[in-house]
Amino acid sequence: MSTLSAARADNFYYPPEWTPDQGSLNKFQGQHPLRERAKKLGEGILIIRFEMPYNIWCGGCNSMIAKGVRFNAEKKQVAENWQEGFRTLNKQNSV
Repeated sequence: MSTLSAARADNFYYPPEWTPDQGSLNKFQGQHPLRERAKKLGEGILIIRFEMPYNIWCGGCNSMIAKGVRFNAEKKQVAENWQEGFRTLNKQNSV
C-alpha cells in the first residue's frame, strides 16, 4: 500500500510508520479533520465557504457584493433558540 498507484486506488496515503492502533490519520498527523477551518473552533467560530444568494451592499466597506460571489465567512452562534440557535455570518473583507 505504499506505492503511488495504491494511494490513488483508495484516495488515502498511509505512511509506513503508521499502524491502526495509533488511531486515525488525523490524530497521527496532529491535525483536526477540518484543518485550518477549525482554527477558532475553541471560540465557537467555524470558517465556512459562503456564496452570496443575491446582490447586497456591505455595511462595513459600503461596496456592492454581487450574487454568486464566494468568500470565507465566520459562522458563530450568538443566541439559543428553542428550535435552533441564532447564527451570525461575518465576511472576512478582501476588498
